[in-house]
Amino acid sequence: MAKPNQHPAALPIKQLAINQSALVEGHLYEVIAQELSQDIEQGLYKVGQKVPSVRKLSSKRGVSISTVNQAYSLLEDRGIIQAKPQSGYFVKRSPKESAPLPPISIGDAPTNITKGHLIKQILASCQLPSTVNFGAAIPDEALLPVRSMQTHLQKLTRFNASDVFNYQFSPGYEPLRQQIAQRMRNSGVRCHHDEVVITQGCTEALNLCLRANTRRGDTIAVESPCYYGFLQIAEVLGLKVIEIPTDPNAGMSIEALKLALQEWEIKLVLLNTRFSNPTGSTLSKSKQQQLVELINQHKIKAIEDDIYGELGYDNQNQTVLKTFDTQGRVLYCSSFTKTVAPGLRVGWCIPGESLEQVINLQTFNTLAVASLPQCAMASFLQNGHYDKHLRQLQRHARENCAFFINSIMASFPEGTRLSQPSGGFVLWVCLPEKVSALDVQYQAQKNDMAIMPGSVCSNTNHFDHYIRINYAMPWNDKVKSAIEVLGEIVCKLSNNIK
Repeated sequence: MAKPNQHPAALPIKQLAINQSALVEGHLYEVIAQELSQDIEQGLYKVGQKVPSVRKLSSKRGVSISTVNQAYSLLEDRGIIQAKPQSGYFVKRSPKESAPLPPISIGDAPTNITKGHLIKQILASCQLPSTVNFGAAIPDEALLPVRSMQTHLQKLTRFNASDVFNYQFSPGYEPLRQQIAQRMRNSGVRCHHDEVVITQGCTEALNLCLRANTRRGDTIAVESPCYYGFLQIAEVLGLKVIEIPTDPNAGMSIEALKLALQEWEIKLVLLNTRFSNPTGSTLSKSKQQQLVELINQHKIKAIEDDIYGELGYDNQNQTVLKTFDTQGRVLYCSSFTKTVAPGLRVGWCIPGESLEQVINLQTFNTLAVASLPQCAMASFLQNGHYDKHLRQLQRHARENCAFFINSIMASFPEGTRLSQPSGGFVLWVCLPEKVSALDVQYQAQKNDMAIMPGSVCSNTNHFDHYIRINYAMPWNDKVKSAIEVLGEIVCKLSNNIK
């Protein structure tokens, strides 16, 4: 690094570039780790080959030994290099190597929901006190902007009492709707703030949109597997569900949906388009366009749950279904519960041609969403704090994804397959076929851990040997140890079957 009186121009060009990257992307050790990772991926260092010593890389890069040690620890946690006593660090695997993906699902015919009781039972177990909670798909408090939000809440109750302590009738607090309409431009969606409805989390948004467009006995199409909340809402509303074959990387099969629409009377399609829960899949831009064309052709609706949409790890996947909606047939739903604070319960929808029905339903059911959380989110967005926090959360999630994948690959039995998400913070893990996810969940609970068995993500039995793991938590020795214990549980159950 530069000496106190050394001008930046005197630094070697490469070192200056590293320092500038560090300022933009984060800590310097992360930049060093990324460069060495790229060298390994490009074949400069082969599997089993020794990488530069800590002292040598420290001298070559002009950084401290402590910085290189941090970089090597990061790559070790990612499973890319390993330390050998008295010998140094060696390449363990290439970053290009990845775990095998779960297979494409096979879908099923329309059925009434039969798993409502099981879903409630599993959700209750995820809320029990546990040492490590891999079950609930919410970020750990350590990753949330708690102090910043406290400041906004305190200032609002003191200086904006008239907004905070009065009703904000449907469609909601106007400054917040204006901020959301502006943010939608990031996904290519141009809408007026009067087209936005603030809701009590994304769940109410989905509920309102479904109620505005379905009647008891109707059939809706979902991904297979899908977010268990879709099944819960469908059961309450008396809807049948048809599960469409889904690729754990590329999302719902448009061809399979076409065939289903020809055979059954489907009222609407309900899906995640970016970083789906539980698979992490994302519909490409071309598939999004095909899906919108398909719903226009059949004159049906699509409800788009984009709750993880802003949690991508790169600048790809910037479009959503709503981007291509010219007829108001796409009802877009999202929330700040996964990015800012689950307890604030601030969500929204852009219901297209169903706007009036959605506002009427909300007005005569909940009347208004709580004012203080709406005002707090508007203030948080207006002051630029949200984007700063979002960048940090994205970075943590990206790092954790690698840590968890590598730890699962090392700890779980042969035959385990798992998703490779590029956003969000859940992993979809396919266990050896005869291992019961409910047995894993029971044994994990006895070890003070919570997981989500895949059984709740489908009305079929196709995912009884799958589990969903949340990785939105600080990576540390306790979490790493918990993954290893979970791996031991799966290994033991797998061996008992054999």
